Amino acid sequence: MATPVEMGYESSLYINTGTYGSPTWTEIDLARDVTIGETIPKVNVTTRRTARDGWVANDYGLKENNISFDVLIPAAGESNTAYDALLAASRARTPVDILHVEGGQISTDGLDATRSVCGVFGGDKGEPLQDASTRSFELSFTLNSDQDVPQYGTTSGGAFVPAS
Repeated sequence: MATPVEMGYESSLYINTGTYGSPTWTEIDLARDVTIGETIPKVNVTTRRTARDGWVANDYGLKENNISFDVLIPAAGESNTAYDALLAASRARTPVDILHVEGGQISTDGLDATRSVCGVFGGDKGEPLQDASTRSFELSFTLNSDQDVPQYGTTSGGAFVPAS
C-alpha cells in the first residue's frame, strides 16, 4: 500500500485582520502556488588547521522565513478581505501577521502551524490573455514589536497555540 502524501492545497494560509493579542484569522483563500521558505544555509567555517587535516568545516547560517505566492485578483466590484488587507499593507509598507497551517485548516486541532509578522513585498500584477489576473507577493519576517522570531506551534480550538 502506498503512503499518502501531503497535497499543497490541504494547507492553509491566514492573515490576521484583528490585533496581535486578539487575532482574527482570515484565510487567504485566493492564494495559489504557495512556497514556504525555511532554508538553513550552510556556512563554510574551515580554518587553516582543519584544512591541513583535509577537512572542510561547516556551521549553520541564519535562516530566512518567507512565503511567496500568487493571489487571484477579485473581479471588478468584488471584495475579498484577505486580498484587500495584503494589497493595503503592500502599498502602505506595513507588516502583516501571517499564520501557515500545515495539512489542514485552523479549525482542525493538533496541526503544525507557524506564525510570523512579515513585511509584504512584491505586488506585481499579471494579466495573461488566457488565465486569471494575479498579484505576486512575498512575505518575509521583519523586525517588529510583537515577535522576536517566527513562532512554531499547533492549532487548537480554532486558535494558534505557540510551542512552549
